[in-house]
Amino acid sequence: MKILVIGSRVPFPLRDGGAIATYNLLRGLCHIGLEVDYVTLNTDKHFVDKATLKNEFGFLNKLLTFDIDTSVKPFPALLNLFSKKSYNIQRFVSKQFSEKINQLCRQNHYDIIHFEGLFVADYVKGIECDGVKILRQHNIEYKIWETLSNNQSIGLKRWYTKLLSKRLKEYEKRIHQYFNAVVSITENDRQDTINLIGYKGTTKYIPAGIMPHSESTENIDYNSIYHIGSMEWLPNQEAMKWFHDSVWPLIEKSDNRLSFHMAGKNMDAQFEKYAINNFKVWGEIANLNTFIKDKSILVVPLKSGSGIRIKTIEAMMAGKAVVTTTQGAQGLDIVDGVQCLIADDAKKFADKIIMLIKDVAFRNKMAESGKQYAESNFGNDAVSEKWMKFYEEVLARSC
Repeated sequence: MKILVIGSRVPFPLRDGGAIATYNLLRGLCHIGLEVDYVTLNTDKHFVDKATLKNEFGFLNKLLTFDIDTSVKPFPALLNLFSKKSYNIQRFVSKQFSEKINQLCRQNHYDIIHFEGLFVADYVKGIECDGVKILRQHNIEYKIWETLSNNQSIGLKRWYTKLLSKRLKEYEKRIHQYFNAVVSITENDRQDTINLIGYKGTTKYIPAGIMPHSESTENIDYNSIYHIGSMEWLPNQEAMKWFHDSVWPLIEKSDNRLSFHMAGKNMDAQFEKYAINNFKVWGEIANLNTFIKDKSILVVPLKSGSGIRIKTIEAMMAGKAVVTTTQGAQGLDIVDGVQCLIADDAKKFADKIIMLIKDVAFRNKMAESGKQYAESNFGNDAVSEKWMKFYEEVLARSC
């Protein structure tokens, strides 16, 4: 079976959930014997050089990249206000990249054309391939902006995010109809694809695959709490502002020996100012495993967002305890008090962290339960087999 995967970025380095999800998909499909070509935008924001491409993606049958600047620019953003198009999507559209895709299609016969995320979905409209066209959603994108808008005070920023949400929703409803099938990373997103997006075709829930961890639990600092995520993502910014302003003061008041470690790429200056006393701000870290190795508890204080939190699953696999919100637990079939702790207001969130600090035996029991859950449901080999089976099913229907 020959697969063409179309991506919106080079998924490397593996420092955020989107990169991890795409990289593990590509690696897993190749590992089970599929012939995979990957053609992708190589954005200024996530640019990867040729040497790294050669070293890290040698398992692919073919890798082609296209350099593009997708950054937000004030003048194009202003002009976009006078159109009906989604500026979120238009930044990723290039006629030259479309032609690059079609050159591949003319040279090869692909059984499956797999679009990796909404930001490259627009290329389906001009594609010349006959293969089955599948969209994998990483999120229901408009819901992220809708929630962000609702969480903001009345003003220009709220108006603008509401406009972006409205246009994204209209776009998602239109573009989904071009695909033979849509695969969601969570069951919630699959249901929303049917009920909110109005997609009538084949849908499937296949979770993101994660490489298992075998980290030692020795030398853990049980007073050490952490968060890691892409700090350019607005839901993460919102989450960490809430945690710092509303949750951390309660934790610090309870026990001033505790330390919090905040890491992530593209750390805005506003967060660097948080680095006072035991609240540490690390910015982008070079090695995830080294960073989390001695830390005890991951916090995921999300208030908005969609899809699934890859870092949460990775933390579980690494034997970390997790405290999150209902939003942060979305897409995970987990029970509060069994695989993790869940709370949505500041005091309860702080209390649950403090409880894990004080009761190490309970913390270890919950961490082990979370590890077993993550490995059995999200191991990359098992997830890759699900993709193989689904590809075979949609091909059989198309014959």
